[in-house]
Amino acid sequence: MKSKFSALIVIVLIILSFNSCEKNEIVQAPTIPPAETMVIDFGKLANANKSAPIAENDLVTKTNWLFAASTVGIWNIIIGTTFAVPVAAFKASFSQIPSKINNTWEWKYSVDGFTSQYSARLVGTLQTSQVKWEMYISKTGVDSFEEFLWFEGTSALDGKSGQWILYHSADFPEKTVQIDWQKEGDKIGNVKYSYVRDLNNERQSDNFNGSYLIYGLQDQTFDAFVTVHAYNFQTENFTDTSIEWSRSDFSGHVKAEQYFNDTAWHCWDSAGNDIDCN
Repeated sequence: MKSKFSALIVIVLIILSFNSCEKNEIVQAPTIPPAETMVIDFGKLANANKSAPIAENDLVTKTNWLFAASTVGIWNIIIGTTFAVPVAAFKASFSQIPSKINNTWEWKYSVDGFTSQYSARLVGTLQTSQVKWEMYISKTGVDSFEEFLWFEGTSALDGKSGQWILYHSADFPEKTVQIDWQKEGDKIGNVKYSYVRDLNNERQSDNFNGSYLIYGLQDQTFDAFVTVHAYNFQTENFTDTSIEWSRSDFSGHVKAEQYFNDTAWHCWDSAGNDIDCN
């Protein structure tokens, strides 16, 4: 009798332990990917303060750095203007407390920093090998719109890789930018922006479609790099630019045959001034 009672206790403890583990898994919300997976931090490379006016008698120029900064600046404009609201909503999600709804987690809140009132709803769904993310946004007041899916994506369960798809707007809810990212250690080591919109607002072929920017880290003196393949509206063709720089002292170099009319590297120092490459 004692033996049967002991066995029954063991079974009960196992069931309680299983239920406890299952409960812990249920209450554990998925981790939102870092903001850097959507918005690349170019650091001093895109710091406009470096472009201070140069005295007339000063022979120092900043041509090389300014060209590199303007090249990445185009992508900053795309993400920072067209997607200003969803990016702000994404950044705001980190300070919110989610609620569990059925088999998903939901972060629901207002988006501050704009003259209009936006409401955001980030949904995270745990799947077999990844987390599915969906950001729904609505607007009230002037030019209001109903809730629509402004971006979506996935992230691996280990948090080391993922993808975002950003849709243009409520008026044109179509794929515009695809972002593929990977993490190296505790850093976002590789991000690729791909412009995938087929038609522009005038419903004509979007010439910028097929353009991309790749950002990454490398174990060299210039430990950050950017490779850009983009449509040039002045020359009406696709051009390529390679940029490498030091995240610690800002020095770097750029290579762009269509701009410099050669295939050589063109360098700048820690102050952004043009210098001869070693």
